[in-house]
Amino acid sequence: MIGQSAGKSYAYLLGVYLGDGCVTTHQGYPVFRLNTIDIEFAEATKAALREYTERPISIHTHEVKKSSKPNHSLRCGDPDICRVLSEDTERKAKIPAYVFDWSLENKLAFVAGLMDSEGFVAANSSNPTNRRFYMGFKSCDIWVPDFVRLLESIGVRIGKVQTEPPRKPGYKAPTRFTIKMQSWIDAGCYFNIRRKQGRVEAWSSIGPYEARAARPRRLTSETTRQTA
Repeated sequence: MIGQSAGKSYAYLLGVYLGDGCVTTHQGYPVFRLNTIDIEFAEATKAALREYTERPISIHTHEVKKSSKPNHSLRCGDPDICRVLSEDTERKAKIPAYVFDWSLENKLAFVAGLMDSEGFVAANSSNPTNRRFYMGFKSCDIWVPDFVRLLESIGVRIGKVQTEPPRKPGYKAPTRFTIKMQSWIDAGCYFNIRRKQGRVEAWSSIGPYEARAARPRRLTSETTRQTA
């Protein structure tokens, strides 16, 4: 069974579909597709699909011009999966209302699917410490306010939500916001993409943000006597 009550794997798959995934038609039949530079993302999506179908799931890897990283192209032609994902989201136009009634485990899986797709963990080169990484989300979809509401419902704190100018005339205007890294960790959120999760782990490697400064003050014997 796939859909509202299907569980954690469907939750992840739903997040992927609303993000980088899509349903197209090939020779008159629906096909679920995902293109990514991260093999972990493709493999995690394949594992989620495998929970609900015995149809072939292929991942083809090929080089891309003007890119140092190859592309991993996933395909699955299960019509039931394609139908449920398309119908429940009105073709990627909304987050289904039932997502807000899911267990925390399923919500975290859904968030992982969307953040593997559209989330980022970038580096601020002006900060020499492990705190140089910062996290955010960027999408052109109209359901972004509902995603913000879902994140806040599980304890994730976000920065100001901003609409940016479209990249080119005729393109949709993207919406962007930052995520407070410590709240992401405390909520139990995660990435399946190793390069993103690795940066979160590097950020947290010097301890909880509220308990430890990025540049802790060195105590001398004099300051030790003053604070004793």
